[in-house]
Amino acid sequence: MSPTALRRPPAAARSSAHRRSPTAIVVVSVLAAVLVAAGCGAAASPSPQPSPTPPDHSTEPATGFRLRVTTVQALPPLATFSWTPGVVITDDLVAIQGGAVPLIFPGPLVTPLVGAQLTGEAWAKIVSEAEAAGLLSGKADFTGGALAPGAAAGRLELVVEGRTYDLTGDPSRVAFCGETLCRPDPGTPEAFATFLSLLGDLPGWLGAGVGAQRPWTPSAYAFLIGPPPPDDQGLAVAPIPWPFQTGAADIGRPLRGDPDTRCARIEGAEAAAFAMVVANATALTSWRDAALADPVGLTVRPLLPGDDDPCAPLVKG
Repeated sequence: MSPTALRRPPAAARSSAHRRSPTAIVVVSVLAAVLVAAGCGAAASPSPQPSPTPPDHSTEPATGFRLRVTTVQALPPLATFSWTPGVVITDDLVAIQGGAVPLIFPGPLVTPLVGAQLTGEAWAKIVSEAEAAGLLSGKADFTGGALAPGAAAGRLELVVEGRTYDLTGDPSRVAFCGETLCRPDPGTPEAFATFLSLLGDLPGWLGAGVGAQRPWTPSAYAFLIGPPPPDDQGLAVAPIPWPFQTGAADIGRPLRGDPDTRCARIEGAEAAAFAMVVANATALTSWRDAALADPVGLTVRPLLPGDDDPCAPLVKG
């Protein structure tokens, strides 16, 4: 590596965080933290499998997004149900990321999302940096063969000139030259990790090419319906009325091996109405359906452009 300096994210952006299905936190870049932060959920994490399963690599154009950063880890689908991408850049150049979470307990049921409009010049700079880092060469594996068994890896999907580049790498391989990021050799795991780190601080990297962040509301949600969340500290309040016309016992489909838990997906007007309700719900909120004797709990997953249906691998065929 040559020591040519890249902009280093702010100190606060180099800290670690994570959300609902417990997963280890990686501390080296904003995006490494966000990647793992996408991996919290209501279910307890099972023992990791031997290694991440790399996704299929395709040259077919994707729809709905130009860039996505997600986490890859060999865990059952239920453990990763609530994981959301660290960054998505939509077809119309809106950069979507997790917003600030209020420092209160209990926290919100769903982590807020924010979007910032990018300029065409900003997108061109992202593509140019990806090319300079050797990420558009056709190579797909940037893990370097050194990931620990069962460790989380970063997945980067880039759509450039109608071609989708589907890459997997180790987001922890960021090298610093003093207080700045080093300029890694193209095509290396360090080049992949540095690119993800830059994406973690888009305003600092792209400057005026990034508009102001505003709340971003998904057009679709998936959610699990099951027992209410445990309230070990006696902080829960009265249940909220069930928000859907279809009852909790009938919406969606039951999970394989767990008929008492169901998975459902909503979109359009129903999702817009649900977004207003869920904005005031916390991690301890329960829901009262008049047709059921007991309240139920929800594990909610906002769906972003490019997301697969997280219910599909969980429900009965």
